[in-house]
Amino acid sequence: MTRRDSRLTRRQLLTLGGGAAAAGFTLSACGTGPAGGSDPTGSGGESGGGGTLELWANTATAGDADSPLQQATQAWGEANGVTVNVQGISTQDLVPKLTTTSAGGEGPDVAIVDVSSVPQLAAAQVLADLGGRADAVSGDFGEELLAGSSYDGTLYGLPYTTNNVALYYNNTMLGDAGIEVPTTWDELREAAIELTGGEQYGYMMGAQGQGAFLFWPWLWQNGGSIMNEDLTAATFADDIGQEAFAFYSGLVLEDKVMPPEFIASNASWDEYVAPFVQGRCAMMAIGPWGTAPIVDGNPDLDWAVAALPTGTEAASVLGGTGIGIGYNSANPDLAWELISWLTAADQMSYIQDSGNIPGRADVIDSDWATEDPNRQVFIEQMEVARARPALPVWGDIEWGVMASMWDAVIQGQQAPADALTAAAEEATATLSS
Repeated sequence: MTRRDSRLTRRQLLTLGGGAAAAGFTLSACGTGPAGGSDPTGSGGESGGGGTLELWANTATAGDADSPLQQATQAWGEANGVTVNVQGISTQDLVPKLTTTSAGGEGPDVAIVDVSSVPQLAAAQVLADLGGRADAVSGDFGEELLAGSSYDGTLYGLPYTTNNVALYYNNTMLGDAGIEVPTTWDELREAAIELTGGEQYGYMMGAQGQGAFLFWPWLWQNGGSIMNEDLTAATFADDIGQEAFAFYSGLVLEDKVMPPEFIASNASWDEYVAPFVQGRCAMMAIGPWGTAPIVDGNPDLDWAVAALPTGTEAASVLGGTGIGIGYNSANPDLAWELISWLTAADQMSYIQDSGNIPGRADVIDSDWATEDPNRQVFIEQMEVARARPALPVWGDIEWGVMASMWDAVIQGQQAPADALTAAAEEATATLSS
């Protein structure tokens, strides 16, 4: 899962309440036309100067005119005489737009997408097989991150950013209550309950697909799994999964430790981080994309990051983005030149300035990665971070089956155990559909 859809202003973050809709986007351009015989698996070539490339990403990654990605593409474009049009699309709309336009023979030349979407977009011929283009640079990235940008053993993108989920906490709120940073499930629950009262809340939760995404670490920490080994059946509703889900859903249904507006936090991370930024919520689980809105929105807030509290074992969910060539790009060689440049060592400062962790192995081991104690938490958690199943239908399961199930639970329409069992059955059926 990628970072929040859009960066709100400090004033907006400090006044944000429940019910705001996710960031909208009106698609004004549909990228380039059909490939016209270009070979998307070719070996690359020189741009020769001139031309135009369309790059699509979610709105957070694309940013405004001065965003790090915009600055990077502008610098490359000016050096090569190429115009790069960067289009930001809301996270929930990016994959559908890519799929629809590609089915019509169009789409962008370059796309930056959540790694969990790569199998779906590869199977749908939205992303092109990188073929031999990446042979010279694939050694710059870790094997697990390359696997996240692959489908069926074939590479469809290069790792652009990487992340996982950790625990953000408010030092002042915990300190005033005499509470240590929780390191176990029981400690987290006790702290969240203790810190909830009046207009103050202990722990932030998400709705719909956001809530589904944030459940996986608890499942893994309890020894559970999402799928069986051959990816033919869902296993997240077995006894271990039910135990983890009872804890997770209990924070909402029994303990009621979350701000009431959590029900509207379903796609935009701005809705999710707002209560923490405002100093009304003591803790939240989120990736490193949670830092920028705090720094921008409430620079005086006393906060820090810790590893997720653990169950029977430590675990977090591996996320990030991959950058690949559009299947219908008329300029695949030029698109690859841009991709290889954006992911080269000299350009990592652009990604670092965006608050994300670059996907390159040498960056993860660099002084930059370890100089900040909060950033260091995410780096250390990479050892226990796990990828979600690489399935073309994964989006249908996480943002369809699981999102609907989670909403039915938090709205009191279905008992947690029954809902999880039904979701597992539906997920298994989806795998064979």
